[in-house]
Amino acid sequence: PMSASRLASSPLRSGSRPDSTRRRSRGVTIMEVLIAATLLSFVVLGAVASVSRGMNLTNHARMITLASQVLQSSVEDLRLKNYAVIQAYAAAAQPVDFTSSINTELLGSEFTRTMSLQARFTTLHPSSATELGLTALEITLTWQEAGVPFTRSARTYFAEKGLSDYIYVGF
Repeated sequence: PMSASRLASSPLRSGSRPDSTRRRSRGVTIMEVLIAATLLSFVVLGAVASVSRGMNLTNHARMITLASQVLQSSVEDLRLKNYAVIQAYAAAAQPVDFTSSINTELLGSEFTRTMSLQARFTTLHPSSATELGLTALEITLTWQEAGVPFTRSARTYFAEKGLSDYIYVGF
């Protein structure tokens, strides 16, 4: 059995706290604050970097979509032309510059100001009395994002008496 003097001096009996509890109640040390601040700064910087990268990727996706739309619009515009116009483009110096068509086709915007549109026409079969003409087109759109060049291309063919001539003859 414990003596009365030992019971009175026991930390649990006298109402005082154990050493580990006493140390925790004093507060947070400066080292703990520094570690927490460092970890928090890593988390915040990582979040900011992720948001920034996400915005760059979104802008790039927008530019790729816009480039595809400009290419498609240019090909459709050329398809509406008579085959004689396509032959004239094929006879001209290559590549043919269509950059000005970006603004005239109501595609001009802040996003398209760095775009350049070039087309190469190649006569595969010249028109003759026995054979219809066939011309290949490779149209290339280039632009820059933050000084980095990007390119998208499309390839199609124009045939004499094809879609373009059908539209003009049919109406």
